This record gives sequence, structure tokens and C-alpha cells, in this order.
Amino acid sequence: MIAPLAHELLYTEQAAAARDRLDAPRRAAFDRGPGAPAQDPFPSVSRAGDPARATRRIRLSKDALVEYTVSLRRLVIIDVTLFDDAGILVPDA
Repeated sequence: MIAPLAHELLYTEQAAAARDRLDAPRRAAFDRGPGAPAQDPFPSVSRAGDPARATRRIRLSKDALVEYTVSLRRLVIIDVTLFDDAGILVPDA
């Protein structure tokens, strides 16, 4: 049995629109991610998103970075940044 989320998971309209633009394989990988910070919003791999530390940033998958805020048992995903390897100016190899 899956444990209930410690925080209700919500998206801003902008973040939901970015999430909804993902193709099926990338969406499946993305959808596995948000439950983790909703259980523990301050994992060691997250970082402060602003100087006031009101938001956090975490890389959910190789393709997606999210910025979120936590309050009153709610985790609100504010922004989703998507990465596409086709858009790299200087490739690794």
C-alpha cells in the first residue's frame, strides 16, 4: 500500500501547462517525481530557490527541474523547467 502524501500536491497554471506539454515517455518519468518532495519537501538534493528561502528547487528527472513552495501541508509546484538535449550549444562529446 502506498503511504498518503504528507503534503497536498498542487500546481500553478504555468507549471501544469509545462508538465502537460511533455510527451508520453517524459511525462511518465516526470509523474514519478513530485510525490517524493510531497512526502519530504526538504530532501538533501533540493536547494533554496531564492535568497529569502521561500521556494525550493529540485531536479525531478534528467529532463525536469521544478521550483516549489511549502505551506500549511501543501506543496505548490510553481515552475517547471524542461531540458531538451537537442538544444545544447556545446555538446559533451
